Formats: sequence, C-alpha cells, structure tokens
Amino acid sequence: MIYVANCFIIFVTKESELVMKKLFVIIVVAMSFTLCTKTPDKPSMYDGIEGKIKLIGCSYGCTQYLVSVPSSPNNTLYYPINLPNSYKQGNMDGVNITLSFDVLSDSTQIYAGTETDGQMPLFKVENINITKIKTSK
Repeated sequence: MIYVANCFIIFVTKESELVMKKLFVIIVVAMSFTLCTKTPDKPSMYDGIEGKIKLIGCSYGCTQYLVSVPSSPNNTLYYPINLPNSYKQGNMDGVNITLSFDVLSDSTQIYAGTETDGQMPLFKVENINITKIKTSK
C-alpha cells in the first residue's frame, strides 16, 4: 500500500501495518488508564477540631452564622446546616468551640448588607453537618 502525506511517499507493508495497529491499541489502553485514575479526596469528616463561631450581618435583622476552622486545609469558613440555637446568639461571635463535622458536597452563598438594607453576594462556603459541638476555652 502506498500513502502520500505532505509530499512524502510512505510504503506500508503488511508487517508494518500490523505493528502500527498494535502500537495504536497500546496507546489507547495506556491513555484509558491515566484517565481512570482518581485524584485523592480531601477528608470529608473532621473530629475534635478547634474553631470559632463567626457572625456576618446580611441585612437588618439577618445574621448568618459560620464556623471558622483555622486548621482545615483549604477553606477556613463553613456554613453549619444544623448549628444548635444556643449558638445562634449575638454574643457568640468569636466564641471558641470544639466540634466534629462532616463536609457536605453543596455550598451556601454568604451575603453582606448594603447601605439600602439590601443584600449583596459576598462569597460561597461549603456546608457542614455538625455531629458534636461544645464551647471550649
């Protein structure tokens, strides 16, 4: 068989055609292995972590309660979906806590208040489900 590509004439024999087919299969298999490798996940559960309650006012009468965790790898702020009401008090801002929690796959938009008592999107944080929480010193 004769192929012409970019002004080059290539003579392909049955043996070289068989070698090219085998090489093509090896390349496809090697590429499929690299595409199927899983990247390591960051841990989704934390136990006995030190943190703080953080309050962000989003408008008049609206407060968002976050958990600040300085020892976490990437995000230091989380939105607790089940923070007990005893921690949802105005005097809890900056209170040290020890908690255990699971990081969830979804996130919550955090808002800041505007001069006209509206809300402006500030940033998004990952949601957490608290399994244990207590006030620490």
